Amino acid sequence: MYLHLAPCEISAVSATPVREAGHNRRARRRGSVAILVAVSLTAIIGVVAIAVDGGLLQEKRRHVQATADAVALAAADVLFSRYPQYQGLDADGAARKQGLATAAANGCPNDKTTAVVTLTFAPGVYQDGTDKGKPIPAGYVEAIVQFNQKRHFSRIFASESIPVRARAVARGMWVPYKNGILVLDPHAKAALNAHGNGKINVPNAPILVNSDHATAAITSGGGTVVAPEFDITGGYSGTGFTGTIKTGVAPTPDPLRYLPPPDPTTMIVRSATQFSVSGGVHILYPGVYQGGIQIQGSAKVTMMPGIYYIDGGGFTYKGQGSLIGLEVMIYNKPTNGTQSEGITGTGGGTVTLTPPTSGIYQGITFFQDRSSNVDVIFAGNGTFNITGTFYAAGALVRVDGNGDVAIGSQYISRLLDLGGNGNLNIPWNPNTVAPTRVLQLVQ
Repeated sequence: MYLHLAPCEISAVSATPVREAGHNRRARRRGSVAILVAVSLTAIIGVVAIAVDGGLLQEKRRHVQATADAVALAAADVLFSRYPQYQGLDADGAARKQGLATAAANGCPNDKTTAVVTLTFAPGVYQDGTDKGKPIPAGYVEAIVQFNQKRHFSRIFASESIPVRARAVARGMWVPYKNGILVLDPHAKAALNAHGNGKINVPNAPILVNSDHATAAITSGGGTVVAPEFDITGGYSGTGFTGTIKTGVAPTPDPLRYLPPPDPTTMIVRSATQFSVSGGVHILYPGVYQGGIQIQGSAKVTMMPGIYYIDGGGFTYKGQGSLIGLEVMIYNKPTNGTQSEGITGTGGGTVTLTPPTSGIYQGITFFQDRSSNVDVIFAGNGTFNITGTFYAAGALVRVDGNGDVAIGSQYISRLLDLGGNGNLNIPWNPNTVAPTRVLQLVQ
């Protein structure tokens, strides 16, 4: 019995300390995990803060940039719409007011707490960017938007808001469109057709031809067409082009497509039937001429400054007398589509015409209804001196020069036919051509 019981007693005695040692090791492991969690908690919250607050900041950064773009464009739109009056300056604060209103509508009120919005116009200087400290040109606006983003999980590091900043620069202005000739037809053969024995001189601006035809531009006869550059969508034929020739150039949109026609209901009706004279001295005043204007013979006519709305009947000068019109625009609206309702200037008289120097029709001397394909025809001699833009987006403009004649500063038409035996000068000048309107982000 003794030998049988002794091992059991020894086993029972030795088992107790073994269980106590295992229990203590498990207790020590539980305590270590708690300490590790406590030590790592700050890092864990930091990761969460980066994930949550960082994501919010990225989203807010995109929103603030979009707001800055919208603010700059809103202010530039005011500069743009009032450019003829204020020449790109925010003289009465209207552009600033519109910019701030746009910022507030996008959740960035200029209250210095939620957000700070800074708008800078000419004659100020840029506040930021690569041009910082440089003068802002007229017609430009710099918008800087700072949104103060509240913290969430990252408040364990600091309590102040995080500034989110964005910048944009936009411009809204009217600028002279630098082309001496723009032919708009997209497919015509000989869209630009130059012929005769004379010289056609476009000294200060390129000639653009939108037609994709293999012979979109043609010269024939012994004459030449001289320009700094020819940009042709299709091809050309003839050896009379003098200047750099580029083919395969993308078509150029009509730069004056934005321009509305004059509203005759806002104008005085000067004549209810065709105004026709063949002699004597006459003074015409701006307004509506129903049935058109016809000047011929020895008549001497002076046109006072303003807009002349030709409501049917066309505008015709075939005289030996004189026609003088300073700061005038002639708008022609044919009603039956016959050539008798076109614009025609011929004869041996003296013709001096200049375009308006202000207003939405600044720089335009002749503007024919875009839907009309009635020809615009001029055949002048050395006594013709006409400046300004000839604009006939739907029609052929045909000009013949004899002697040394200046007829127009710029042509924008569907088709163009140039000829004559003398020197025809088309001297592009930024002060005597129609401006195009520019409203865009630039930075």
